[in-house]
Amino acid sequence: MDTIAEISYWYNLALTYIVIGVTWLFDHFRDFAWIIKVAAISLTVSLWLILASLFQIFKKAWKNRKWKKVEKKLTEKYGETITYVLSPEAPDKIGRDEMLELLDIDPNEADPKKLLKDKREKLCMSRIIYRARISEEASVEGSRNLHVLLGIFGLIDFLEELIVKDNDPQKVESLLMLRAFKAPTNQWVANQLLNNKRHRVKRLAMYASILSSSNTDLGYFESEFFSKNFCMYDEIQLGFVLQRRKSARRKIPNLAHWAVMQEDPKAQAMFVRMMRQFNQAEYSSELEDLFQHNSDSDLIEEIARTWGYLKYTEGEELMRDMLLTQPDDGKVAILHALTRLNTGQSLNALLDGYRNSGTQHVKFEALRCIYWYGPEGRAKFEELRRTATERDKPLFEFFDNELTLKDLPLEKSAKYHSEYGDNLYSVV
Repeated sequence: MDTIAEISYWYNLALTYIVIGVTWLFDHFRDFAWIIKVAAISLTVSLWLILASLFQIFKKAWKNRKWKKVEKKLTEKYGETITYVLSPEAPDKIGRDEMLELLDIDPNEADPKKLLKDKREKLCMSRIIYRARISEEASVEGSRNLHVLLGIFGLIDFLEELIVKDNDPQKVESLLMLRAFKAPTNQWVANQLLNNKRHRVKRLAMYASILSSSNTDLGYFESEFFSKNFCMYDEIQLGFVLQRRKSARRKIPNLAHWAVMQEDPKAQAMFVRMMRQFNQAEYSSELEDLFQHNSDSDLIEEIARTWGYLKYTEGEELMRDMLLTQPDDGKVAILHALTRLNTGQSLNALLDGYRNSGTQHVKFEALRCIYWYGPEGRAKFEELRRTATERDKPLFEFFDNELTLKDLPLEKSAKYHSEYGDNLYSVV
């Protein structure tokens, strides 16, 4: 029985039982008022729906349990060997016979259909290999053994079949794995996924494509879809795939270019943060026009943080000119950046930040920066301490306490890649 016929059969069967049930209820409550009949039918239907929901819950729990059981069995049997052959410790090229020996598989029984009996086992094995492939422990050299491993279990053909025949989420997962395995995929199917009407499917398909393909695929960020549907999920996914490209020693694209190309300040800020994450100091100059002629204070703040982190000294004068025109968070970002550059030319700007701020928070941050701005900064700090007003004197008390003083330096390693911390891209 094919899929359409099976769905039609169960649909007609359910409809028949519903009609029989409603007819029985009307007949049973024939002499009752209409309100009683409607209430009885509503109650009965509700009970049916509750029972159906409980059945689905137990069915899903049982199914998940079976999946976990299969994955555990395969991991115990092959997991350590898979991790080893994809690691730096393994030889560069392991032949099929040697791979079979490592996997403890009899060459006479090395038939993919015998090794993995059904879809569940094949998909679980694909996921095990995929996780081992993208792990930090996996090496570029170890990936040469990948196709031998996939060939033994017949997983390339299996994943290509899923892309053609399965549901949309499964198509995306299969495409993601094939891209990570650097295996050829049906381009027509890939294009269908990229043009999928479901936003989640389309976005996942695009990032699966970016993971291992050329820079030209970043044209996605010029699309109307991206400009209309940009969200934090894009930042997490892009950070993840670029980190994997970096681990695989593939070139990271010019992120400053994509920051300038965007119209949404939030999307622009995302690419600027990525520049910090991937240390793209060579493209810092491309942000100058964006810094000077943009009215979004959050974006200006991100650019200032990035320039400070990347030690872009050419932007120092621009930041000094913009310092007093920014809101409090922007001022703090620029003060920190000037201190990180520490060229000796911005002490007066730091003093302006302290003297011309109306909030204690900004004053305190300005004092931190002055304190760590070399010998001249330390001397000026002591002068400010002697002439401080009663309102400002409590700010200086932090610098007399060893417990708080150790948290005041502004080294390059300080965690401000984003408000989400440095571990934003370590999980997906």
